[in-house]
Amino acid sequence: MRRPSSRRHSPSPSLRWLVLLWLASAALVAVAVAGAHAQQPATEEGAGASHLRQAGFWPEPVGAGWQAPATPPPEVLGGTVPWEVVALPHSRPRSMAESSDTATALPQVVWYRLQVPAGAAPADGTFLYLPRWQTIGGIAVYADGQLVHRSRGSRVWNSFNRPLWVPLADAQGAPAPATVLVRMASQQGVGGAISTAWVGGEGELLWRYQVRSWLQADFTAMAAGAFVVIGIFAFAVWCVRRSEVMYVLFFATSVTNALRMVQFTMGDVPLPISDDWFGWLTANSLGWSLVCVFLFTVRVHGLRMPRVERTIIALVTAVSVVTLPWLPLKVETVLPVIYLCIVGVTLIVAASGMWASWVNRSPWAMVLSLWVSLTVPASIYDTLMASYRVSIEGLYLGPYASIGVFAIFLVIVFLRYTGALREVETLNAGLESRLAEREAQLAATYAQVNQLERQRALDAERQRMMQDMHDGIGSSLISALRMAEGGRLHEGDMARVLKECIDDLKLSIDSLDHTGADLLSLLAALRFRLGPRLQAAGLTLRWGVQDVPALEWLDPKSALHVLRILQEVLTNIIKHSGAQSIGISTTSDATGVQVLVRDDGQPFSPPTATPPGSPTPGRGKGLGNVRSRVQAIGAQCTWTAGSGAQDGAGAGNVFCLSLPLQQPSWQAPGPA
Repeated sequence: MRRPSSRRHSPSPSLRWLVLLWLASAALVAVAVAGAHAQQPATEEGAGASHLRQAGFWPEPVGAGWQAPATPPPEVLGGTVPWEVVALPHSRPRSMAESSDTATALPQVVWYRLQVPAGAAPADGTFLYLPRWQTIGGIAVYADGQLVHRSRGSRVWNSFNRPLWVPLADAQGAPAPATVLVRMASQQGVGGAISTAWVGGEGELLWRYQVRSWLQADFTAMAAGAFVVIGIFAFAVWCVRRSEVMYVLFFATSVTNALRMVQFTMGDVPLPISDDWFGWLTANSLGWSLVCVFLFTVRVHGLRMPRVERTIIALVTAVSVVTLPWLPLKVETVLPVIYLCIVGVTLIVAASGMWASWVNRSPWAMVLSLWVSLTVPASIYDTLMASYRVSIEGLYLGPYASIGVFAIFLVIVFLRYTGALREVETLNAGLESRLAEREAQLAATYAQVNQLERQRALDAERQRMMQDMHDGIGSSLISALRMAEGGRLHEGDMARVLKECIDDLKLSIDSLDHTGADLLSLLAALRFRLGPRLQAAGLTLRWGVQDVPALEWLDPKSALHVLRILQEVLTNIIKHSGAQSIGISTTSDATGVQVLVRDDGQPFSPPTATPPGSPTPGRGKGLGNVRSRVQAIGAQCTWTAGSGAQDGAGAGNVFCLSLPLQQPSWQAPGPA
């Protein structure tokens, strides 16, 4: 069996297009580098604006200070300076590394003289527009010898990437100055550069300035801010799902990229941190961002590269440590060296990311790695611009490369998120399907159990009725049959037996019609059925039944037990006590409900040791059946002799049936 990794995979169309884009970008960088040295005319006249492409250049002797004077030196104003004509853009070379002492030494000051062509004064004022100037230092602008602009930033954060927009005339309609002087003070050894200049009215130059500001600073600032906002959201997701490391890496990349973009987007407003820390943060943040990009890339396809990770982290950490502000080495003195190290890190990140993506066959990780590789020529081009080796009128490509990286980041995170949603939806659909199957199985099982339960209840009820008919009506009929067979059944006995059978049948029917819980309706049915029989026996019935709490457990089966118990007690009173009256009453307390049957006949004390269902000596099975039924419903019964007479003379008996309020936890299977 062949391993899947041994199969050959042809590159996808998206990868081929990205490779072509990489080659095209490299070609554009080469064209930009070559075109920076093309010869251009000294002055280009526009519609009301002059594009100045040459200027006079003079380096001031050592000794001038950082602060620009209110007026130029006399030799500059007097025309005694030997101006050298140079083409714009113009740059002074920068060394790869300088001594740390240059940060505290006096600056190198150079002057540029721009001759403004004579012409009509613009109605909307005269302005100077410089696409870019760049150095570690400051700049000042003089119009006909008067100071009109002086940079407010420090030497490091001097808004070098923002176009310069300076009004040259005091009021609208005032004549344009004939000469514009530009003073640039730079840290020794770092050089400096200035772009071509535009002089003209606001209407002709403002749109150029706005477009340039948008391309160089505003757009990248907005993109960096947007990515930070999305990064905060990703960080919040990571706080909930700690296993998703990609989200916290996205957040870290957005923060480090924002730190990197500050030097390209900030103006000349002072920062709350020192220049040393600002330079350290902005110079090293690019390396930190590359580390986050690499860790993000290798984790996209789940492949670990510990050696490469340790190498990259060690290199970036070493550069960050040796350039700490409290160490002698200053960032601005070795900035080109730092950029070259970052280019090397970028090459390692891109190469290792592409190799890992190809091994794991992760297309979007490959796209990300290829795009990171595009930052190599961009970083080289930016390094050349920062070192003034190419024209500074181009755009720094690093911020735009970062925007592309973040766009791919968002696509990867979005695809991962939507993929997770699809997996959850598929899982939910499977769970719903299985749940529906289980519900159907449970419904079928419940129907079967319900059918069996109904059948069991019907069988139990049928068995109860058969047992009741056997023990009640059947027993009476069998006794009558045996008496008839023995010639001992007279007409009176036959009538009595038939009445008892009819009473048993009626009591069984009453128990079936009982709706439950209502003991009073059950006793009323007993009175209705047995009242005529008591009256025929010459007994007076005293009815003292009162309202009692409902008994929720009193179902038809239990109701029949209660009826049979009272029927047996009343039958015994009729047959054996010789009583003249019977009283039935009810009481209740916290333990339950009591049904009392009083008679004024002969005192009777049944044996307490007779087992339920056993015949009482001289009495048959009646009292044993009473005890069995009482035990079956979890009740209690007592006989008290000498307390049943109406006049309280001590004659008679009292039978007490105590019924519990709650359903008994255990009941003995008494006779039906």
